[in-house]
Amino acid sequence: MKYSDYFHMDDTGARHKSINHFVQVICNHLFSSFFITRRKNRDTLRDILGISENEKLDKIMMSDDAKQFMYLTLYHALCWIHEIRHYRKMNPYLDWHEEKLKTFLQTIYDFYEQLKKYKTHPTTTQKKILEEQFDKIFKTKTGYNTLDNRIALTRKKKDKLLLVLKYPQIPLHNNPAEIALREMVIKKGISYGTKSEKGKLAWENMMTILDTCRKHDISFMEYVKDIFSGSYSMPRLSTLILEKASPSSISY
Repeated sequence: MKYSDYFHMDDTGARHKSINHFVQVICNHLFSSFFITRRKNRDTLRDILGISENEKLDKIMMSDDAKQFMYLTLYHALCWIHEIRHYRKMNPYLDWHEEKLKTFLQTIYDFYEQLKKYKTHPTTTQKKILEEQFDKIFKTKTGYNTLDNRIALTRKKKDKLLLVLKYPQIPLHNNPAEIALREMVIKKGISYGTKSEKGKLAWENMMTILDTCRKHDISFMEYVKDIFSGSYSMPRLSTLILEKASPSSISY
């Protein structure tokens, strides 16, 4: 993470010694790191990130808007896909409410597509246009109170949802973290959970190596075999990460 401009963070449920725990993942396009923890509060995340209570990591974190992710980094970007889910989960009863929601969702999707284009060719002019467009969209009053309240909540997240306008190299969504956790969810369904500290550590290490190997197109089995055989003929993942990490282009 030292050589990355940004990272994703997310969690899911886990079982350890028959007690509810959580799997935390930190990742980006270069690596994934997994941690099984008893809690998922801010103190737990600070321990994982190696920062003190009054310290903030000088990186951009991409996450959903869960409270435990707040105040951990100097720069916090929110996931657009997660934000859109709030609207998709709405279940209007009246037909005209449903039509209002459908129309507004299409407006959000259109704006999201414009953000994707901006990331490819960012300009100062387009940045200003998108900022103004965000204000216009999320000041809308539809007359459907539930929808209007949801719109107002999104408007309050403007700085975090539009951090991409300042740093176009960051993603618009937190999908990599959610995808990384799916394998742990499947594993939990098969073996239920870990029973010992060594077992917990083995899961953390195995998933970290497995997902990082995948991101560098390396066979996990061959990589592990190379280590345990003592051959060490393959490049270490840390070396590959360093080689592929581009110099930071972010001015903090």
